[in-house]
Amino acid sequence: MLLPRSLNRKRKDNNNDAALATDNQQQKRRINATVAGNPDTTSRSEVSNVSLPPPSPIISTFHDSRTSNDDDDEDVPIKQYSSQQRLVIPNSDEPNCVICGKYGEYINDDTDNDICSRECKLIDTDMNGPLRTPVSHKHEPQPSTLVAVHQSASVAENVHAKLTNYQESPSVANMPQDQIKSMLQAHEIHVKGSSIPRPIVSFDQCRQALGQRLLDNLDRQGWSMATSVQRQAVPAMLAGRDVVVISPAGSGKTCAFVLPILAHCQSLSAMHRHKRRSGPYALILSPTRDLCAQIENTIKRLAKGIRNIRTALLVGGEPWPDQLHRLRTGVQIVVGTPGRVSDMAAYHPHMLRVWRARMLILDEADVLFASAMRKQVRLILNKLPDKIIRQFGYFSTSINPEQSKIVKRMLHPIEISVGQPDEKVEKKAVQQLASVTNVKQTILWVENPSKTKRLLSILDDPKYFSAPVLVFAESNLAVMNLAQTIHKKKNYKHWRVVAMDAEKSLKERAAILEGMNIDPPEWDVVISTDVLARGINLPTVSLVINYDMAKTIPDYVHRIARAVIPESPNTAIGRKTRKHSRGWAITFINKLFSQLYQGLSNKSPVDVTPLPSELKKQQL
Repeated sequence: MLLPRSLNRKRKDNNNDAALATDNQQQKRRINATVAGNPDTTSRSEVSNVSLPPPSPIISTFHDSRTSNDDDDEDVPIKQYSSQQRLVIPNSDEPNCVICGKYGEYINDDTDNDICSRECKLIDTDMNGPLRTPVSHKHEPQPSTLVAVHQSASVAENVHAKLTNYQESPSVANMPQDQIKSMLQAHEIHVKGSSIPRPIVSFDQCRQALGQRLLDNLDRQGWSMATSVQRQAVPAMLAGRDVVVISPAGSGKTCAFVLPILAHCQSLSAMHRHKRRSGPYALILSPTRDLCAQIENTIKRLAKGIRNIRTALLVGGEPWPDQLHRLRTGVQIVVGTPGRVSDMAAYHPHMLRVWRARMLILDEADVLFASAMRKQVRLILNKLPDKIIRQFGYFSTSINPEQSKIVKRMLHPIEISVGQPDEKVEKKAVQQLASVTNVKQTILWVENPSKTKRLLSILDDPKYFSAPVLVFAESNLAVMNLAQTIHKKKNYKHWRVVAMDAEKSLKERAAILEGMNIDPPEWDVVISTDVLARGINLPTVSLVINYDMAKTIPDYVHRIARAVIPESPNTAIGRKTRKHSRGWAITFINKLFSQLYQGLSNKSPVDVTPLPSELKKQQL
């Protein structure tokens, strides 16, 4: 049954009413007996005029549960759908629906939980009641996704996991333990936790949960085979489990959480009959605008053609009205930086509706919990009601005790790490830095708002400048924005600046490289992503600037190696155009990078200029 909260005392009141009715009947019998025994004193017509206590107001208003078809209130019908229910009044003690978080107007007799409508009653009963197909009622909706089926032991208790109902394919379920162990060892995957889903090899093994359209979009991107981190993270998140994923940069972490989010969003959208304003279902936080844009772009490519999957990009530096309009039209996935998301949640809470999010992903979490972002992330977390079971994902290249506090909010998390143990990686990184020769390294502590100004001051100094200067940024968007910023400066319009990124065709890249290696070079400044960091011979480059620090020490070593004088005899052009006998690498940094500090602190002052005091203090 489904009881309106106003009938919370129904059983007690019904008992009192029954007792009252019995007293009335007994009183009538006594009067009738008196009339029968003394016909001269009282007439039967007078009996009908006897004043009796008024009936209970509850009985006069509501049907009795034993005679009503479905406990409906004649005057105030029970809400059929969650969308018909109002929100909880802020800062009040009103009950929340255990399913959607709206006003818990009713009590589910099957579970004794607060619910807002018949729609949420079905879900609550399916999750917490007997494992059975819900009984069909006259007015209750029967979405196909709510039919109870056997749930795997690894599936979490949150709603979207129950709806998606991840089931291991026969090829995965029948995989011998020896084969699983060998696969994990071969890919250097380390897993901790309970009821861990078995790893997959290809995404086709998750067809039941992902759906054909999502698999087709993966094939168009050439991503049919899962990377090391995806083999374990994707099935774990499809099962609705909280995860802590530590994996190197470029290992496929973004796709590892985007795929399960899209699968769960399809299930939740079907549950709400594809209503545009039923979300957002997922909130993804990332530290920079570029990473957020990259994540949203990945989501759009994989969600192409899937019904009712819309995204909103909430980042600083972009107009508020555009982002508010996007939220107003209805989105299912929100991707944003902590600053803009926390501001939006504070000033426009009913537009963002962060409390509806059932999945929270922290991408590059080590950066999110550094400096000022930590406070903003906590503000967002504090706006998530604890009554709803959510799925948390922590994705990063590293984790420390301070950052691991987020794990305490997780329910039985699965810890996944890819690569060698930390001590081996650190030792290898220090050895790589020690092997770098013929490049002088300068580390500068520069906060993000001051990076462009500092870059221009270096390029303006004849002591450093030697065309072409190679500047590394972290993403395609960052490269484009930095190139446009330099072009807009009046004093630098005469500079020949070009952007080099993965979006350019092979013909365009070849033309840029050719312009760099001629004498004199065609370009003064080349701003590039890591497409120029590996395997490219740049004999004319003597100055490399890491505008954005590389995410790993190997990537950093590859970058600064572009400034090394080639040992090949065919380097006349390069030697003639160089001002210095050795290369120079200048790196901007504004966060802790322990491996970089340990690798450079013991090198000679000839090879490394004094390290910034901020970096030293954080090591103490």
